[in-house]
Amino acid sequence: MPRVARARVSMVSSIHPMATKDEIKYYASLKQKKAREESGLFIAEGRKIVAEGLKSPCECARLFVKAGTPKSDPDVASLLEGWSYETLGELDFDRISDTENSQGVIGIFDYRKLIIQKPTADRLIALFDLADPRNMGTITRTCDWFGIKELLIGETCVDLFNPKTIRSTMGSIFHTRFILSKNLVDELGRYRETYKIVTADVAGTDYRAFDYSGKGIYVFSNEARGPSDGILAATDEVVTIPGGGKAESLNVASAASIIVARIFG
Repeated sequence: MPRVARARVSMVSSIHPMATKDEIKYYASLKQKKAREESGLFIAEGRKIVAEGLKSPCECARLFVKAGTPKSDPDVASLLEGWSYETLGELDFDRISDTENSQGVIGIFDYRKLIIQKPTADRLIALFDLADPRNMGTITRTCDWFGIKELLIGETCVDLFNPKTIRSTMGSIFHTRFILSKNLVDELGRYRETYKIVTADVAGTDYRAFDYSGKGIYVFSNEARGPSDGILAATDEVVTIPGGGKAESLNVASAASIIVARIFG
């Protein structure tokens, strides 16, 4: 496995065109969940996301820049100041990249400092069986906007460090701490001793009339199927967003935004 620690350089940027073909292949493999789980590393791409990563506690294992980008993009040049980075030709850079119109900068980060073992906040969001990485990323970004620091991620959700999820967070991935559940239903059952478990569904109490005071975990579920019987069995209260149109349901990221704004806004 390639080295996984890259120290910050004092005062001036350094260019290190040292990545071998095997290393390029290795970092490109981080597009796959198995490689991410084995290494604890993930790909962050784009100026904003990489900038947030470099300010975070996460170790930056490698910083790659497409040849010519610092000269053509002053924002990338400014971002790189004080950091050791490596320039890649277009072909090698594109092997690691996961975007069609890349901004020419990729950071490889260690995600393990973003993971916590149990909740410490009085109120947090739990996600059950989300399949769309864009919904996962959007909910993470929404929570960050409202100052929610912790998310509980169910074991059947799309991988949190999927490149599409990371892009959808727009850097909020680095501002948030995550509990990665091995069995969300069982864990919610245990957390009921100290938290009220509140689940969003199509039928329940009008979310505007619900009392959100006290310690609570607020559960949002699969885009198509909603909460499972197990989730509902572990739930103290069900809340819903009343509608007046013909749509069958709200997108889960939209529903989460509305309810989170009510709770934390």
